[in-house]
Amino acid sequence: MSNAADMGLTARDPWDGQRDVVVVGNGLAGSAAALFAAQKGLKVAVVGTGSQLPLSSGLFDLAGMVPGDKGYSAAPWQTVQDLVSQGPGHPYGKVGADAIAQAFKGFLAILEEEGLGYRICDTNARVVTSVGSLKASYALPETMVAGATALEQGLKTLIVGIRRLKGFEASQVAQSAAPIWPGLSSVVVAPEGLGRPGDIYPEALARELDLPEACDRLIEAIRPHLDGHKAVGLPPVLGMEKSRETLAYMEKGLGVPCFEIPGMPPTAAGVRLREALDRAFSRYGVATFVGGRVTKASKGEGGFTVTASLRGEERTVSARKMILATGRFMGGGLAGDRLRITEPLLDLYVSQPQSRDAWHRCDLFHPEGHAVNRAGIIADTAMRPLDSEGNVVDPSLFVAGSILAHQDWKREKSGAGISIATAFRAAASCSV
Repeated sequence: MSNAADMGLTARDPWDGQRDVVVVGNGLAGSAAALFAAQKGLKVAVVGTGSQLPLSSGLFDLAGMVPGDKGYSAAPWQTVQDLVSQGPGHPYGKVGADAIAQAFKGFLAILEEEGLGYRICDTNARVVTSVGSLKASYALPETMVAGATALEQGLKTLIVGIRRLKGFEASQVAQSAAPIWPGLSSVVVAPEGLGRPGDIYPEALARELDLPEACDRLIEAIRPHLDGHKAVGLPPVLGMEKSRETLAYMEKGLGVPCFEIPGMPPTAAGVRLREALDRAFSRYGVATFVGGRVTKASKGEGGFTVTASLRGEERTVSARKMILATGRFMGGGLAGDRLRITEPLLDLYVSQPQSRDAWHRCDLFHPEGHAVNRAGIIADTAMRPLDSEGNVVDPSLFVAGSILAHQDWKREKSGAGISIATAFRAAASCSV
């Protein structure tokens, strides 16, 4: 793949003239699709509602579970195969394992270019969250890697809370995770001069900890409590634009590995991810008009025209090709009424149960999930949406992300993987 410097792109926002690709959707799938397409030298614009990425944990899953299983799988690639074999039409089956791996590698390289490092795991890493529960993840932010290692090795670990910090209780983490991590203990520190008076919010503290002098205050508050601990777990506050440097500084100051614990949304890790992607947009010359609502999309002889509105301002984008990455019900990509599920922007065919009575099982917590969760747009291997007869709707239209049918990303723990892999394929198809 070409990088931005090789392509001579700048941070301009050039809306004049027609784009090669318009991406509708600014979440993980839409952002990845836009950047993959821009790397291929295409002129790209992104329009859509505000991104939900700041609410994310920052962890990237690939495949953590086959619906119906009782626990997380340690083998993500075997689980991918199981999902494809057990669920006809699964998006992973249309992309293929080699392309999925290439997509992850390429996407993480983009983030690395923006100073946000990730580590791909051979097996699904087990990560303890701020409520003491476990998450399985395929790719971890560098700031969380030491936590997975400490848990795996059963290291004596100190969980550090910060007085007045919202959304994180060190004692809750230690108590809830004690059955799987006996070597945990907790402490709450009150670093002098760190944070503003009153409640402290994770994002603000993370930005403060980009500065070495702020790290020094936190190090001095933690050091008296180390007492033989082999690792230190912290809220997700280890820097914002300089998280790698902040992590290294904290580890040097304390003399033990340090790690962040995924917190309650919104999280600094999610904000970091969103800001890194926005910097990449600028680097690769991707024009953006996000935070509002897409009011209209149509196809003419020259391609697609998409209109978005934000606080009374309208922006119309024309492009030869379009990638739809609008998500599911929460993101507005799908809509449901008393009779059926629809795709509201282009009125694409939605695969779904024949009647609403079949949307849900009687057991709300049934381990195999509900049929409504597998509803969505059916696409071919190029990520072109199909109609009810299996025909390509438009050779210049592509879809990516959770709007796709025949997957249940929440139960499969496959949301990031599906978004990144299908975005990669859609962008590649746009370049043909």
